[in-house]
Amino acid sequence: MSSAPAIVVVAGATASGKSAFAERLGGEIGGEILNADSQQFYQGFDIGTGKVPTDRRLLPHWLLDACAPGERMTAMEFARRAERLIAEIAARSRVPILVGGTGLYLKALLEGLDRLPPRDPEIRRRLQAEAARFGPEALHQRLRALDPESAARISPRDPNRLVRHLEIAALSGRPPSELLTRRRPPVLRFPTETYWLRGERELLRRRIAERVDEMLASGWLEEVRGLLARGVDPRRLEIRPIGYAELAEVVQGGKALEEARAEIVARTQAYAKRQETFFRGQFSHAAYQEGGSRLRILPTYPQAIS
Repeated sequence: MSSAPAIVVVAGATASGKSAFAERLGGEIGGEILNADSQQFYQGFDIGTGKVPTDRRLLPHWLLDACAPGERMTAMEFARRAERLIAEIAARSRVPILVGGTGLYLKALLEGLDRLPPRDPEIRRRLQAEAARFGPEALHQRLRALDPESAARISPRDPNRLVRHLEIAALSGRPPSELLTRRRPPVLRFPTETYWLRGERELLRRRIAERVDEMLASGWLEEVRGLLARGVDPRRLEIRPIGYAELAEVVQGGKALEEARAEIVARTQAYAKRQETFFRGQFSHAAYQEGGSRLRILPTYPQAIS
């Protein structure tokens, strides 16, 4: 690149090759990595979330291990912390490189978010207990009755978003879709060079299966065993990175490892599909190519920067 933008974004579905690409790019332009993957904020959840091991990081990394397992990093809190870190990185004459597959967090930073009611712990506990007892599909039915527009955009198997939408409805007395109407800005809050790693779906599905096997071979099951020994049960956390609850069942519940592996692969593939859908809508917005911003679409696992 002839001149460094204010921010570089490397986005894409899980297993698309974001981390390796970002480190290669960062080495060329003098960058520092700023994590924008919601699963990598949490301490002790390393192998299964795809964190680059400490001894293999070629560049400084920020916002990894930013929260204890029982805490939560909201999109708004992420945007607040990321904005401060971007200023600090730029002050060192380095380039901030945001890397992640959580489109909502990137959107919060680059576009801003709607002003919504704050979280209410008691309401959330009740809704989470209902989801645990009857399944997230029961929450989806409730949301569909209250707000068909919001329900149509949320998977019946996405308890976190279902809880938040029902919480908004309970606190505001209005359908969430009426509050989630902020017009998207004509330009982004920072000039941004965005690399979207998007490839052929079947190739990504195969890569996800291979990656799960690599993680298991690297000690993922032992990592989960260590979490449980420290009193951290992934099955009881509000934020549960994919695969940890399944492997906790292998350790303590007698589930066969092969059964857990198949469930993890299927859940990760479904998650990647949702990520691709979100990014398709996010990056179709003209703001990602206006006001000094540029969008570049690359294949997954890109081998070169061009």
